[in-house]
Amino acid sequence: MKTYSLLLSILSLSCSWVTAGDTKVDDIPTRQAEDGTLVFAVRDIPAGVPKKGHGKDAKKYGYRIPSLLTTSKGSVLAFSERRLGLHDHAQNDIVLKRSTDGGKTWGKEIVAVEDGMNSINDPLTVQLSDGRIMMMYARFPYGRHARASGWIQMAEPGYDDLKLNILTYITFSDDDGLTWSEPRDISRAVKQPHWLNANTPGAMIQLKKGKHKGRILASLWGAVPVKDKDGKVTRNWEIVVAYSDDNAKTWKRTESLKDPEKGFPNECQIAEASNGDLVIVSRNQAGAKMRKKSISKDSGMTWSVIKTDPTLASAQCMGSVISGPEKPDGSWDLYASHPAPQSRVDGRISISTDHGKSFQIKKIIKGYFGYSVMQISPDGKNLLCLYETKKVREIRFLSISLDQLK
Repeated sequence: MKTYSLLLSILSLSCSWVTAGDTKVDDIPTRQAEDGTLVFAVRDIPAGVPKKGHGKDAKKYGYRIPSLLTTSKGSVLAFSERRLGLHDHAQNDIVLKRSTDGGKTWGKEIVAVEDGMNSINDPLTVQLSDGRIMMMYARFPYGRHARASGWIQMAEPGYDDLKLNILTYITFSDDDGLTWSEPRDISRAVKQPHWLNANTPGAMIQLKKGKHKGRILASLWGAVPVKDKDGKVTRNWEIVVAYSDDNAKTWKRTESLKDPEKGFPNECQIAEASNGDLVIVSRNQAGAKMRKKSISKDSGMTWSVIKTDPTLASAQCMGSVISGPEKPDGSWDLYASHPAPQSRVDGRISISTDHGKSFQIKKIIKGYFGYSVMQISPDGKNLLCLYETKKVREIRFLSISLDQLK
């Protein structure tokens, strides 16, 4: 019996590269997380910056939650929350930096949105066909969150109380990210009435083909307050798809997507496949160490029942899915990024050549790898990835030749 147990232990060690649906990664090419160009990092708060409430003693700016956008003018825009510290609700602003040389160098920090002691979270960006850049985000009232956490209380469902309700806004830039318009509240159109919030970080899309070409789509998550058997209020999670057919003037949303499996969909991204399918890939909160996925065959109006994807083994964490550049035959591949299943380390860069049905790992970014977003370079030759590293003390940028990901 002891010999049998020893054999099992040896077998377990020899197969340590396989976890929760992951595939063998020993022979996959790697890059080091520190190879990426530094874009944002924890730094001293300059003198004169107002610090109030629970942020009054903060000494450092923290940067978390990236978004990335390439523009028709050839620029690369990197977005982040700038926080008084690293707490999720530390009077966050949304800031960005611009690069005009493909990410080799980055300009000064630009404040896109700030709202005093309230927390501005989850930059979600897209460039529309008319050239305007749009950003969606959530505004959390000071001291309110989608959960109770220390001095912060749980927010309340609703749309009308700026001190209790989490609201969703959009803002636009007409000058390649340099300045931003007055934000507009779209909460009633995109947030379910029973939700606390409706937001997600990363990228949204505008359809490139089909009878709904030009439709803007964003997959959003919401926290749903529920009472346990002892009367304590906890939360579950759901996702919807918000869409606009008039260049963001008006918005509609689907009902919550169905998910019968263990765990809950959370932070999510949407991509358009070249066969016309739309693919949502989401964080799996409290479920298996695999990402959740749903597919639409009618331009986002209805969605398949959410299922875990064993080819996307991942710790619970935000990740990215995007469309690749169009190939000579008119098709394109999909690309995904997320951490390893063990924890937020060793980021996977994967490709799907079957319209999102399955993914294959092509590159591993070694080291700490948290939230990540991707885009294709302005010249269509490289995959760009912006990711949290150094235990969320830094956000770095990598450009990887698409030829290396075939």
